[in-house]
Amino acid sequence: MMRRRLSIAGTLLCLGILPLAACAPAATPTEVAAVPSATLTEPPTSTPTRTLTTTPMPTATPLPTHTPAATPTPTPTPAPPVHRIGVRVVDGGGEFYDRITGDTFIPRGNNYIRLANQQGMSGETFLYHSTFNVDRYDPARAEAALRAMHADGYNVVRVFLNGACRAECIGDPSGKLSSAHVANVADFLRRAKLQDIVVILTTDSEPGTPYYLRLLDTTWSEDFGGTNSSYLTQGGILAGKAFWQDLIQALLAQGAPLDAVLAYELRNELFFETNAAPLSLSSGTVTTATGKRYDMASQEDRQRMMDEGLVLWIDQIRAAILELDPTALVTVGFFPPDRPNSWNSAPRYIRTHPAVWESTLDFVDLHPYPGGYSLGKLMENFGSRGLSKKPIVMGELGASRSTYATEDGAAQGLHDWQVDSCHYGFDGWLLWTWDTAEQTDFYNGLEGEGKINQALAPANRPDPCEPGDFFEQNLALGKTVRASRSLAENPPSYAVDGVTSDWWGAGDFAPQWIEIDLGTTATVRLFRLVPSQSPAGKTRHELWVGPTQGELYLLHTFEGLTADLQTLEVAPDTPVQNVRYLRVVTTLSPSWVSWREIEVISP
Repeated sequence: MMRRRLSIAGTLLCLGILPLAACAPAATPTEVAAVPSATLTEPPTSTPTRTLTTTPMPTATPLPTHTPAATPTPTPTPAPPVHRIGVRVVDGGGEFYDRITGDTFIPRGNNYIRLANQQGMSGETFLYHSTFNVDRYDPARAEAALRAMHADGYNVVRVFLNGACRAECIGDPSGKLSSAHVANVADFLRRAKLQDIVVILTTDSEPGTPYYLRLLDTTWSEDFGGTNSSYLTQGGILAGKAFWQDLIQALLAQGAPLDAVLAYELRNELFFETNAAPLSLSSGTVTTATGKRYDMASQEDRQRMMDEGLVLWIDQIRAAILELDPTALVTVGFFPPDRPNSWNSAPRYIRTHPAVWESTLDFVDLHPYPGGYSLGKLMENFGSRGLSKKPIVMGELGASRSTYATEDGAAQGLHDWQVDSCHYGFDGWLLWTWDTAEQTDFYNGLEGEGKINQALAPANRPDPCEPGDFFEQNLALGKTVRASRSLAENPPSYAVDGVTSDWWGAGDFAPQWIEIDLGTTATVRLFRLVPSQSPAGKTRHELWVGPTQGELYLLHTFEGLTADLQTLEVAPDTPVQNVRYLRVVTTLSPSWVSWREIEVISP
């Protein structure tokens, strides 16, 4: 979930399951877009190549002067194969299915992401997606990743097409698309297909090269700026249609197996910008690609402009894709909207309800991350309540280090988030990310001992909606807590809610205490404490435990230099028995006393 974004105009913004042939049995469909399996086209059998080569043409023997020269016959672009995975409605609910077997298909996979410093269109250097960049694509590493994913039971991978850099990206500064960049994408599709994995191709923007900018600017107006110009103008629609059609034609020309594509994702995370025209305007009227005029002094008109513009943009680009690839699936990704539960995402603004309910999207890709709001509140923001006829995929299931202090916590948090999401209609999940070490503020699936991957891998948990039984048990989670004092916005319960993105705060300096009631006596193997502390400095924390509040005894004293999010642990040689109450008393600290999380781990 890179937070660096580049619009087409160059404006830098904040950015077991089983193999395909062995899916769950399908219910009887009431509405099926069926395609006979006999029409499926097999992929090329030639060895994949990364670069295009040109064979010199032999010198032709001159024809007799009385014989007219034959007109060369152009090499036809191969017809696209039928995509193996489709979408259908069964008993009123949308689902993915395998067109060969007829079985239900449940997308479970990973985001395969490479990041590197590169030069933007304006000469700036930034860290951004580089998976297929020319001279950076690593086919051996991609092959190894895809093989490992297949072995763990995954069936989908999501990758980014980068149009934001100057020289290595998918856009060719002298024309349409870079053949070398497209060759890398084609190579990846071949390797994915060999591992029974289908691919979601996503992007943050069309290439910011002269060809696509000219299309965008065909309807240029000072009434539109930033990303808004892509979604509200006819030029933005033209640029989007051209890019996706150019991509499909280029992939077909290189013999890429398009049936390895699960979906074309028009945007990774689509949003409007409130600080760019016309949303930055408070008066006057504007006319968008819909042909309608909207009053910028009217909040109702402003919202209607975005809703109608969004649906038009999606529907027209999807139609252009289906002209060349008739059985393709098309989707769009969304980060959670900011309403009705506000979490300060400005200047990014989106209302997903129209795209979810009114557009022709085949399925919807939503990105609710754990930490902060509950999944229920985030789904309320997405406006997807009651949606049944379109599948919903969580294209980014990720855990930040600010939310979870340890890999164990992240693994259990993502596991629980996935299980909980089944109650909200999710049909697929893709981890953010498989092995991206370049983005240090998020856990990847393989780091450390690979605990996150172990918790999510279909080989370990064939049913994503059923919890696994391989986590340590935190006896303090959600238990009754009291404290010496608390800030109203930082109650004691935040110290036992399972995440480190919030905290209990005393709102005063030491001495302070916080006490947890486990509800019953237990045997404890490990005590783990994560402070919220600024500035760093010398602290002293006493850990008292006992069967009753009147029988507490000092078990351990943490003393030394500590800092925010540092993990403090004590694991006695012999598990501590007969523990119901736990009290942490802070007698020395350079900051107000505050704990992000306190965990009590059973044997």
